[in-house]
Amino acid sequence: MTTISLTEAQQRIVNIPLESSIFLEGEAGNGKTTCALSRFSNLLGEIPGHQILVLVPQRSLGLPYINEVNQKVNFSGSMPSISTLGGLTRKMVDLFWPIIAKDAGFLNPQKPPQFLSTETAQYCIGKVIEPLIEAGYFQQVVLQRNRLYGQILDNLNKAAIIRFPVEEISQRLKTVANLEPSLTKAYDQVVACAKSFREFCLSHSLLDYSLQIEVFFNHFWNQKVCKDYLLSRFQALIFDNVEEDVPAAHDLVKDWLPHLKSALFIFDQNGGYRSFLGADPISAASIKPLCSEKEELSAKINQNNSLSNFSNALHASILQEKNRLANCDFGESYQINDYHFYPAMIKGIANLIREMVDSGTASPDEIVILSPYLSDALLYSLSVSLDQVKIPHHSSRPSQSYFDDPTIRAFLTFAKIAHPHWQMQVSFYEMRNALMVLVPGLDIVKADLVTNTLFSVKRSLEGLRSFDSITNPVMQTRITFKIGEKLEMIREWLDNYKSHEPQPLDVFLSMLFGELFSQKQFSLFTNFQAASRLAQIIQSVQSFRQFLTQFLSANDLTASMEFIKSVENGLLPSAIYATENKQGGSILIAPAHTFLMENRRVEYQFWLDIGSLGWWERLNQPLTNPYLLNRNRDSKQYWTESLEFEANQAGMLKVVDGLINRCGKTVFINTIHTNEYGSEQKGPLLRAFNTLQKRVYLSKKDNNV
Repeated sequence: MTTISLTEAQQRIVNIPLESSIFLEGEAGNGKTTCALSRFSNLLGEIPGHQILVLVPQRSLGLPYINEVNQKVNFSGSMPSISTLGGLTRKMVDLFWPIIAKDAGFLNPQKPPQFLSTETAQYCIGKVIEPLIEAGYFQQVVLQRNRLYGQILDNLNKAAIIRFPVEEISQRLKTVANLEPSLTKAYDQVVACAKSFREFCLSHSLLDYSLQIEVFFNHFWNQKVCKDYLLSRFQALIFDNVEEDVPAAHDLVKDWLPHLKSALFIFDQNGGYRSFLGADPISAASIKPLCSEKEELSAKINQNNSLSNFSNALHASILQEKNRLANCDFGESYQINDYHFYPAMIKGIANLIREMVDSGTASPDEIVILSPYLSDALLYSLSVSLDQVKIPHHSSRPSQSYFDDPTIRAFLTFAKIAHPHWQMQVSFYEMRNALMVLVPGLDIVKADLVTNTLFSVKRSLEGLRSFDSITNPVMQTRITFKIGEKLEMIREWLDNYKSHEPQPLDVFLSMLFGELFSQKQFSLFTNFQAASRLAQIIQSVQSFRQFLTQFLSANDLTASMEFIKSVENGLLPSAIYATENKQGGSILIAPAHTFLMENRRVEYQFWLDIGSLGWWERLNQPLTNPYLLNRNRDSKQYWTESLEFEANQAGMLKVVDGLINRCGKTVFINTIHTNEYGSEQKGPLLRAFNTLQKRVYLSKKDNNV
């Protein structure tokens, strides 16, 4: 068990009597969670574990508390609850369903509830609004189906967590100055689709996240017997990263607080990175006056003064404030590397990391590579370059659709071939790409040869022909017998599978990986990240199949086909409590927001392409807007370009400050003259660094440095 060393300020906070309500705030890296863990340990010694609730905005942030329990070797009491708002409300709604179902408007209250995951919610809303789309809805909006479904669901979620009627969604979204006339109609259609989906859920006892939250607050929390149960069950609360949670969670704990014996709220100043998901720091701050103790940690643990000076100087440069470089001695805190093109930047980063590791300057797990968005092309290029210099790495992209994952696409290609009765055809490119992903040494030239020679698009469900059927010795030599041996293994495995009773898709994928592609002859051997991703989709297929068979009366065949169709339409995965982000000894490649929500520090950060507008502007979502669907905004005020600019500036400042606060030694700034699309980069973050460099130069000149 690891012994935690506390500062004097931390120890004072830990020693506050447990029978107190504390609002503890400070910047990232000040040791707030360390204080919370110490008080959590003390609570476990004084209060039965089942009476303690740790509330976090997302499940990964509960990991330190899970580890704390696991490390208490002598702990033998009941287990505490470590949950999100969604997890807590789901348990309570499920438990008291017979009492609240009828009043909540469900047509068959005797039917048990089915809670929809991200995947099943997308599937259901697709089935509901597909006829509306075919009838002409959203003709004025160019948007992929999965993004369309996701934005309607997001609007429903925002209405639930901010707690306003669904009918207001359109009204709020229309408060944009110079709104395109076509979008006015689209917003009304969004509401119509949302209401149709809600009626579908009420008819079939289905609860997506938004309905689950509404049922909890409008029916569970209003029933005395239900409310008394929850109030009596938990006596102590720790709410970590309260600024990253939603107004509904804040409303709940404010109502709950007078009934708790012990409460601790952890507030990260300058936080709110999940604003696009409804995070509301202003709402979180409203808890502070209700607490008996208000504490702040201002001194950073192991603070790097040079990085702090760098952060202040960059902050001033972004806001174009008066040059206040009292100390410009932060040259070691950042390094700017300039490149002409993307490939040169990626190769340069890989080589620099190789030098850092070889020299002992850093280990891979002390390094992260960050960009505002992580495209498939960028991730692939980084992965190839790091593989070439033998640097272990892993990635984290929670919002990546299954179809964007080459390994998953490859497995689904072979699933269609293994089940010809599905009548799901395989294209030339699907087969070629699947072979390139799974067969080592098969580049695009050889993959083309193999696919042209051994695969027929017209008879695609027959799969690959035997390598021995090639009568041209020159062709066999070009493909190579080594690759031919692997192709034969794939063909024989599929033929053997077809000779037996077909299995559900999740079982098939597990067999395909375990019996074939995890073997040392193939590319997935020891590829733990791919294995983790496949485990995620297998779990998703299983849940999806159980949902369709149990609640929509489908069979395994239909469920498997429907899942593949949904993936090909861009199905977004549920937020699985993944472990691949914690792989020791490897570099993390991730979007900046994803890294910020890991709530950890690394020694070295690489920021990619700082000229990209992605560092500054929000992702374009024409049918939703987190700034308009916000409790703190006057819905009668029009949203102007000036307000959008200010919001983008504030968002970039939060990201930049948050990243530097989570860096121990050096930030490597990477600029390019021409981006991956061939455009010149001149984004606000690049302009801020140009200003910073000019100010540093003038400051050193004035001081004769």
